[in-house]
Amino acid sequence: MSGDILHRLGKIFVVVALVGFFLPWVKISPDSLKGNTMEVVRNLAKGGGNFGSTFLWMRGEEFCETWSDAADGFSGFQLAFGAKSGTSRAKVQAELASVALDGRDKRPLLAWLLLIPILTLLGWVGVSLRHVPRAFLVLTAAGLGALYGILRWRIATAYTDRLLAQLELGPGWWITVYGMLGLALVCLVLGIRGRSRD
Repeated sequence: MSGDILHRLGKIFVVVALVGFFLPWVKISPDSLKGNTMEVVRNLAKGGGNFGSTFLWMRGEEFCETWSDAADGFSGFQLAFGAKSGTSRAKVQAELASVALDGRDKRPLLAWLLLIPILTLLGWVGVSLRHVPRAFLVLTAAGLGALYGILRWRIATAYTDRLLAQLELGPGWWITVYGMLGLALVCLVLGIRGRSRD
């Protein structure tokens, strides 16, 4: 019974992560410069974020900015694929992704973003098929967990730059990363205990 619940929960996390990939991830907020400057000063005074705010939960300021004008901004899909078109809008998208995720080289950054739907769909395979090797589930969980950690770390290290560039994270970012984390945990549990839907 608990196995069926885990399978359903895993599918929910897949849908959550993929839906978040198409929702706004990052937006330009010119009106926030004054508040952001004050936040940079406060952040520097207290020495930056801790482990929890870097890898587990969002900062209080990030929670507020996420839901202000939540429908505005570029999605993960636009950031990952838009730069290939060569238009001026695509260049803006690439720059936004670079600043928001602390990326110096755009191509490797875009490759990281493309791993999100790939690993999420592998997770779907893991929680949907009847007989999946434990190694597949554990490796999928490891990939999702590692990508989650890398993306959260890059967002955390770019926090000051993001504030000064007047960039704010949208709901899609958080929905995606938490969907990935949830799916990684489900795959890990299923991989450790064995996958059977008999």
